[in-house]
Amino acid sequence: MLQKTVEATILQHLLEFADQLKRNGEFLLQEFGLTPQQWLILLHLVKDPNLPFTSAQQPEAPVLASQLAGFFNVSRANITNHLNALIAKELIVQTEDAGDRRRKILDLTEAGRNLVKLVEPQRHLENEKLFSSFSSEEKTEFLSYIQRCLVCVAGQ
Repeated sequence: MLQKTVEATILQHLLEFADQLKRNGEFLLQEFGLTPQQWLILLHLVKDPNLPFTSAQQPEAPVLASQLAGFFNVSRANITNHLNALIAKELIVQTEDAGDRRRKILDLTEAGRNLVKLVEPQRHLENEKLFSSFSSEEKTEFLSYIQRCLVCVAGQ
């Protein structure tokens, strides 16, 4: 029989929290014709310092399609579908690496940069509303807990 544990309850609440965030994010991004995955790709290309992936990279290093596939833990075909949609919307460009033509370097177009600038204030506002009842210390502590959980999951 199932028993109630703090660990299981935390995980179930985190899953519900993630699901709610995803739904709210999808609703916000629909207004701009984006999916959450496409938005995350744009954030990677603009090198959002809030993303764990970005903070581990050199600021001047190009972003490669293969890196994004690895970050999202999806196949190259899957990430290619998202990239093709962003290319069709003229938000990103993909070029061959001069040193290795198999590598695809990704970059934002001017339209892509403008879209990020347009969406960012709304994202910031939504984030502020979400954490408005938290003190600065609580936010820092919450981030620390999440980072520790991610380290544990990655080590499994």
